[in-house]
Amino acid sequence: MGAEQPVIVAYLLAADGLPFNRNERELIFYIGIVVWQIMRQSERPLRKVTRKKLRQAEEANEDLFERLGPGTGTDSARLTQLLAFKYPEPEVLRYIVEAIVEEPQPDETPIRDEYRGLAFVYLRTALDAFIASLAPQRR
Repeated sequence: MGAEQPVIVAYLLAADGLPFNRNERELIFYIGIVVWQIMRQSERPLRKVTRKKLRQAEEANEDLFERLGPGTGTDSARLTQLLAFKYPEPEVLRYIVEAIVEEPQPDETPIRDEYRGLAFVYLRTALDAFIASLAPQRR
């Protein structure tokens, strides 16, 4: 992934500067890797995400970040409401939601409730950058 998507790897690793603990950062990075693998399987070739595409995705999600940022306590029902809108990759977005809110295994630590919204926006931004980096559809 580092060779194919260095901008996204740097972005996912930058979660270190956010209020996530080590386990949450690792889970976010893991979910990001799974999203990348899913997007690589698209019928449209996935190009490298540029800093410009990532910044555009961040700007597009700023309002969402403000509504779901740290301390808002986001549950699966609230995140699922966001899926009601037309989205180009609803199943990938659904995976992100489920991965963030699912009950962890006994030896795992979940993302704390107050940071689920922030984790969702962070991962949705990466997904939006991937979507923007898909090659145009052939006619």
